[in-house]
Amino acid sequence: MNQITIASVIVAIGLIAGAYIAANGTSMSGDGTKTFNIVMENNRYNPSEIVASVGDRVVINFENRDPVSHGVNLPEFNATVPNGHVPAGGTARMEFVATRPISTDAAVCGGANPSDKTDDHGEELVVRILEA
Repeated sequence: MNQITIASVIVAIGLIAGAYIAANGTSMSGDGTKTFNIVMENNRYNPSEIVASVGDRVVINFENRDPVSHGVNLPEFNATVPNGHVPAGGTARMEFVATRPISTDAAVCGGANPSDKTDDHGEELVVRILEA
């Protein structure tokens, strides 16, 4: 293989990886931080499930495109957004270190309930923390 072909393959792999990250709203940094970008729209979270591992530092960036605020929190990790809600038309950030495995619903509008896929407002944000 010549240098141009090798460079082309490297660029193609980078583009594919970038597209995958953009499509899934997730990125992982070299320091063990896993970042998720969540869009709230039509009383839904996109993506509606995030997965990290025990030991990860998790950062969740929320963008609320709805005309109402949305409550999110993870009491298991003492994590929430400022004032407990992402304001209508606003953004917020939640950070925590995943210290133990769990699968739970972080959406609190309609009541947090990981087994209920049809909360009152149709909201669900499943947070799964897996053993490392």
